Amino acid sequence: MSDDPVRWVVFDLGETLVDETESWGRWADHLAVPRLTFFAALGAVIAARRPHTDVFQLFRPGFRLEREEARKAAAGFPGELTGADLYDDALPALADLRAAGYRLAVMANQPTEVMAFLQTLPVDRVATSAGWGVAKPDPAFFDRVAREVDAPPERIAYVGDRVDNDVVPARRAGMLAVHLRRGPWGVIGDSWPEAARADLRLATLEGIVAALAPWSAQPRRPSVDAVVDVLTS
Repeated sequence: MSDDPVRWVVFDLGETLVDETESWGRWADHLAVPRLTFFAALGAVIAARRPHTDVFQLFRPGFRLEREEARKAAAGFPGELTGADLYDDALPALADLRAAGYRLAVMANQPTEVMAFLQTLPVDRVATSAGWGVAKPDPAFFDRVAREVDAPPERIAYVGDRVDNDVVPARRAGMLAVHLRRGPWGVIGDSWPEAARADLRLATLEGIVAALAPWSAQPRRPSVDAVVDVLTS
C-alpha cells in the first residue's frame, strides 16, 4: 500500500449515484405488471432480506434473468444507464469532493456492460463485481477495493445505500462505512439493527465534504458516535 496520505471516497452505484426508479420501472413494463405493484413487491422482497431478483419469480415463476434481459431489450425496454439516471446531487458531490482533495472511485456490484457508463464519470477508478469475479458483501471485494486504489482501509470511505452489502462489510474491512439512506434498500435497511454500524449516515450527498471532515482530519478512523454527531449536533 502507498504511504500517500490522500483519502479515497469509493461509491456504490445504484441508489447511491444513480436513481434506479426508471430501470426497475422498465422491468415492470416488460413484465406487464403495474409499476406500483412491482415496486411494492420489490420492497417486500427487500424487507424479507431476500435476493432482489426474487421479485421476478413472484410475477413469472421460472424467470431467467439473462434470457429476459435480451427479450426486454428486443421489446424496446433498454437497460443502459445514461447521465439522465444520475441523482441531481451526484455530480456536484463528486466535484466538491475533488475540490476538497479526495480521490474518487466507483466500485459496485454491476455487470461488465456498465463499465462504458462508469467511464464517463469524473472519478479516478471504476470497477464492477462482474469484472473482478467477486461481489459484495464478500470481504474479498473490499480487499480488492483497497488494492485497486492502493490505500490502506482506514484511508477509504465506502459510500452505499445497502446496510448488508455496503455498511457492514466496509466497516468490517476497516473502512469508513457511509450509509446513504435513499432508495428502497437505504430506507428499509435503515431500520435494521446493523444500520447502527455505519460510521456516517446521510440522506443526501449534499454536504458530504463537511460530513467527512472529522474523518479526514484524523490519523485514524474516529468512533461511530464522533462521526454521527457531526450530523446531529
